[in-house]
Amino acid sequence: MLVVSSVSCSFEKQNTQKSYFTEMGEIFHTLFHVKYASKEEQSDAIKQALLQLNHSANPFDSTSLLYAINNNTSMEVDSIFTYLFNEAKRLSELTHGTYDVTVGPLVNIWGFGFEPSPYPQGAVPKEAIDSVLNFVGFQKIVLRDNKIYKEDPRLKIDFSSIAKGFASDLVAQALYQHGVEDYLVEIGGEIAFFGSNPQGKEWTVAIRKPVLDSVGLEHYNDLETIIALPSSKKKGGLATSGNYHNYKTREDGTIYAHTIDPISGYPVQTDVLSATIIAENCAWADALATASMAMGSKRAVELLKTLPNVDYFFILANDAKKEEGIYRFIASPTFNSYIVE
Repeated sequence: MLVVSSVSCSFEKQNTQKSYFTEMGEIFHTLFHVKYASKEEQSDAIKQALLQLNHSANPFDSTSLLYAINNNTSMEVDSIFTYLFNEAKRLSELTHGTYDVTVGPLVNIWGFGFEPSPYPQGAVPKEAIDSVLNFVGFQKIVLRDNKIYKEDPRLKIDFSSIAKGFASDLVAQALYQHGVEDYLVEIGGEIAFFGSNPQGKEWTVAIRKPVLDSVGLEHYNDLETIIALPSSKKKGGLATSGNYHNYKTREDGTIYAHTIDPISGYPVQTDVLSATIIAENCAWADALATASMAMGSKRAVELLKTLPNVDYFFILANDAKKEEGIYRFIASPTFNSYIVE
């Protein structure tokens, strides 16, 4: 069930005669912040956009289309589900299966999903992984005539790597349809942006250091860099993916993170500690950031260089041990021009 809680709204007048509203709250078990210029507050439009995404793609909501498909009670889809599915399929093909939203059952058994794991933390037996791999893979599911067809009924979809980004896009679209041309929409770190901030300048955002912090609060202010989003006259999206917030610790003290490789079935261990992507929309940035984490820097850069209007900034482990606090960086040439400090 969708819950929007602790919503607050404030506004500030600027010399430009625009009123900037700020709204924030909690949704999909994460926080959202929206800042926008408008003649009046747009709380209803924001909530309606979030309800649309929830109806299509919330795996926890028993009334959603995704819940019905994962539980084989209905295979009907709508335009939002279709968009998410087709974008996910496109990226799955581009990454040769490293990005795959049918990874849901694997995410579940490792304890990061929408169903509880039957295994002790970090102790998933190989035979269980091999069994689940039999019904993981985008080639085992088809969307045709607004219906999903599964090769195996145990197959489950997990849109978590793209849905928050698309939720930001939907809110941004709703605001734009209500005449808003200056906004920054952030849901769980995934950002859709357009226009100018209250000072009439480019929106600025921070990229945090990849410091292990399971609640995301202890090191909230440990910033790596601040960037100015690329253009005040062009819509865009930014997303950052990292394993430093969503991870678990085995009994022996070793850490494993929430990004699961759909090919091997095991948690991903690559040199990418944090992947930030700027793209034409937030859904695509969100998915690409996750894919970059899973592929590792070499493969990710090879792919991203072939995609139009995409910039990247990776924080990488300095060696195979991934010692905390020792990083190196790679970025697309254009991304460097966005860095403020």
